[in-house]
Parts: sequence; C-alpha cells; structure tokens
Amino acid sequence: MKYLTFDDLQTHLQALYQEGNYQAVLDLSIQGISQFPEQEHLLAYWQVCMAARTEQHPLVYQVLDRLLDQGFWFSRTLLRSSPSLAGLQGEAEYEQRAARSLVLEEQEHHQLYPLLTLRSTGKCNTGGPACPLMIGLHTNSGTAQDSIDFWQVAAASGWLVAAPQSSQALWQGAYVWNDRQICEEEISRHYQALMKQYSIDPMRVVIAGHSMGGEMAIWLAIQGILPVEGFIAIGPGGPLMEDVENWTAMLRENAQRKLRGYLIFGQEDKTIPQENIRLLAEILNQAGIPTELEEVPELGHDFAQEYAESLLRGLNFIDQN
Repeated sequence: MKYLTFDDLQTHLQALYQEGNYQAVLDLSIQGISQFPEQEHLLAYWQVCMAARTEQHPLVYQVLDRLLDQGFWFSRTLLRSSPSLAGLQGEAEYEQRAARSLVLEEQEHHQLYPLLTLRSTGKCNTGGPACPLMIGLHTNSGTAQDSIDFWQVAAASGWLVAAPQSSQALWQGAYVWNDRQICEEEISRHYQALMKQYSIDPMRVVIAGHSMGGEMAIWLAIQGILPVEGFIAIGPGGPLMEDVENWTAMLRENAQRKLRGYLIFGQEDKTIPQENIRLLAEILNQAGIPTELEEVPELGHDFAQEYAESLLRGLNFIDQN
C-alpha cells in the first residue's frame, strides 16, 4: 500500500497500535522504509518496539545492531523509559546494545554546540552599540543547526540571533522540547550568558520558534520566563496547540503581561492544527496581546525563502513597542 505522505503512514501505524495489532505495525514499519527511506530511523524505532512487544527478541537485536554499526543511536531515555522495551531491561544482549548506544549518544553531545549565534560582522560586541536579540528554537526531532535557515535573515538585519540546542534527545540528530521545565532552565541559562557576553538591548528581545519550537516560544513568552517584548511562531504545533483552551487558562493567569505576537504558517502545511492557530490568534488579541496571523500561500512545513521574509515582517511588527 502506498501513502501520499509519511504523516498518512504514521496515522495508520498509530491506529494499528491503538488496536493492539503489533505484528501489523511491525510489518508496516518494515515495508514503509522503501517508500520513506528518509524516515528509516523513526520506522526502525517502531520495529524495535513492536518486535519487543511480540517477543521477537532476535529481531530487536538485529535492528539495533544494524543501526549501531552505522553509528546511529537511540537515546537512553527511549531505551530505558519506553513501555514497549520494559521486558528487555536487564537482559545481557539488550544491555550490551544499550551501552553501545550510550557511548555514541555522549559522543554526539560533545560535538554539538549548546548555543549557536549569528550576527553581522563586528556587531553586538561588549562595550559597543547594543543589538536587539532574537532567540530561535528549532523544531522537534531536529537540531539548532537545522533551523538556521529560518533565522539568518534576522542576523543580516542587525539582530543578534541565538539558536539554542535542546539537550533532550530521541535519537541521533533528533532533539525535542518535550519537557518544559528543562526548556525553561536551559533557555534562561542561555539568556543570562548572552546578556553577559554581548551588548544587547534588554528592551528589544524576541523569542521565535518553528513547529514545536514555536509552541515553546509562545509558552515561554506568555509565562514570562524571559523578559521578551514578543514572540514569533512559524508553524506552531505540539500538545498545547492541540487544545486552544490550554492558552485561555494560561492567559488568565498572566493577564498583565505586555507582549506582541506574530503567528505564521504555510497553507499547505498539513502537519499542524491550522484552525487552532487561527483561533489562538483571536484568543491572544482578545486577551490584549496584539497578534498578527500570516498564512503563506503554497508553503509546507519545511523552510522556504518566503518564511524568512515573514520572519522579518514579524520582527518589525513586534519591534513597534
């Protein structure tokens, strides 16, 4: 069976999993690699979990060995906390592979920069003219480096751009913002370090994000975690976006916060709750947070130059304060 998109395949896998048809999920995840080779690692995770649930332990180890031999790893969080893998904990063969994976994970952590910065040559130096600061959060299952295309235009326009790297790993090259408390601590620490290292105008700080990074940017701004003047979210998605009432309750608790917001999404982006983004724009405006909504024709979820232009419009809108 062919699927129009990987999201369609994922939906089918989830439905089969909820039915408890683990063998069908396993078979489909194996078949899906031929159609979506770029999603091999996510599909391999399905294979490992479903092989474990169907007690096909040799297949679990076969898949793990293939990935580990390629230098690919799954995070210790997944290998230790996944309910599907609970029955393997303590088994010698599993522990051997978990240990190999941990070594590779730690090697990647050492190679990653926790914070990438972009700025115009010679700008924002301590003692010099202050720059506005934009913090840009990458998408879930991505890296800070992956997100740079979205933010470069801001650096070229005179902003100091900081792109934090989440420490929450799923697997090689896939880092997430799922634990909001960890995000709060890490982003706050990065902000304090930036204020010491560069010349920054504290009245001109904006937080932005793509996808789950966008949801996180909105949350950090509304909660007042950082002293920002506003937020920009490109294709925001995540658990809070699935029910806009999450934001209504949050805004009641933070009614006095002075912010401006800018929401952006591509009209062809089917991975995000478009109607909820529209509703959120209305809720924010009703709560006294001036918010613009920009729907970009013909764009999907991934970077396109039009998103860079939208980001500039968002920065100009917020920087009116």
